[in-house]
Amino acid sequence: MASKSSMRRNLQTVLTDLPDALIVEILSWLPLKSLCCCKCVDTHWRYLISHPEHLKKLPQTLAGFFFDTEDIGRCPKVARHFANIGEGPQIDPSYPFLPPEFELVRLEDCCDGLLLCCSSQRSFRHLVCNPATERWVVLPALPADSSCVAQEETFHLAFDRDVSSHFHVFQIVLKEWRRVAGINIYSSETGSWSFKESGWDSDTSICTSRRVFYQGILHFLSAQSTVVSVDMEGNKWRAIPVPEGVKSSEIGFLGLPKGHLHYMVHTGNRVQVSIWCLAKYDSDEWTLKQHVDNNKLVNVRRIAYDYEYAIISYHPDRSLIYANHRDNTLMAYDTDREEARVLCSVGRGSLISCFPYVALFNDSSVPLSSWLLLGLVNKPIAAM
Repeated sequence: MASKSSMRRNLQTVLTDLPDALIVEILSWLPLKSLCCCKCVDTHWRYLISHPEHLKKLPQTLAGFFFDTEDIGRCPKVARHFANIGEGPQIDPSYPFLPPEFELVRLEDCCDGLLLCCSSQRSFRHLVCNPATERWVVLPALPADSSCVAQEETFHLAFDRDVSSHFHVFQIVLKEWRRVAGINIYSSETGSWSFKESGWDSDTSICTSRRVFYQGILHFLSAQSTVVSVDMEGNKWRAIPVPEGVKSSEIGFLGLPKGHLHYMVHTGNRVQVSIWCLAKYDSDEWTLKQHVDNNKLVNVRRIAYDYEYAIISYHPDRSLIYANHRDNTLMAYDTDREEARVLCSVGRGSLISCFPYVALFNDSSVPLSSWLLLGLVNKPIAAM
C-alpha cells in the first residue's frame, strides 16, 4: 500500500500537469475561503489566482474603497478617490466610461459591485453602473405623483449577485421630524418605480448612512434603538431590538462579516466598542462576540475616545474592521490578532463618504434588459 507521502506527491504531480485553463476552471467552483487556501499550494497557483484575467472568473472579496473628500480651498472642492487594498482591479474613480453629460456625478451608494450615482448636470438623474465592465444604465425619473415627493432625497442601492439577478434602488420618503413615511422602490426587472407606505412604527426615524443589504433585505439603524428592515417589494417590514443594555442615545454600526449580521456600538464610557452577532437571523437574540478598546483599534498607547475615529466597514470574509482616523488615515483592525495597521492616507480634505467595493467582473447574471433599459448600454445619453 502506498504511503501517504507518496500519494501526496502523486496528487501534486497530477495537479501540476493539468493545463492552466483547467486549473482556473476548477478553482472557480471553490468557495472564497478554500480559494484563499489554494494560494499556498505553490507559487504557480498563487500566480494563477492573482492574475488579472483569471480574477474575472474567480470568487471575489473586498477590493478597496470608493471615497470622497471635501476641501473648500480646492476647485472642485469635492474629489473622488479609490483605494485598492487587495488584489482586485485598480478602478479609475473618474468613471471615464460615462458620457460627458455625467462627468460630474456623486457616488451615493455601492452594493456588491454596482454603483449608484447622481448627476447634478441632468436634473439630478440617477444611474447604476458597473466600473469593472463599464456598463451603465440611467434610471427613469420618479413619477410626478404626490405620494412620491420626499422632504429629503436619500437613495440606496440593493443588489446581491447570489440572491437575485435584478437590482433595486430605494428612495426614503420622509415626513415631519424626519420620520419615515414610506419608500419609493425602483426595480430593474420591471423598469419602473412603485411607492409603499411604511410598515414600521409611525415615529420611526432612521440613520440612512448606517445600512446593510442582507439576504435580499435592506437594514437600517433607527433612532428608536432598533434595527429596521424592509424587503425588495416593500411587503415585509421588521424591527429588531438592539442588544439589551445599549444606551438609546448610541447609534451603532451594522456589518456583515462572514455572512452574519453584526452590530457594533461604543460602550464603557465610549472608550471601547462592543460587537454583537445575530447568528440566528429569524430571532431577536444578539450574541456578544467581544469588546475592543479604542486605543487598540487606532493603535495608540493611551486612552482613545470615539470622536478620534469613524467606523467605515467590516471586511465581508475576514475579521477586520476598517476605520478612518482623525489624522486622515484609513486603518484596518484585526479582531482575532488584536492588531491595527495603516492602509493609506485619504489625502487632503475631510472624508465625506466611503463605500466598500467588491468587483463584479461577470454581470451577465444581471439580465440584459436591465442594462438595455431606455436603450443604454455604453451609448450616449442622446440615445434616449
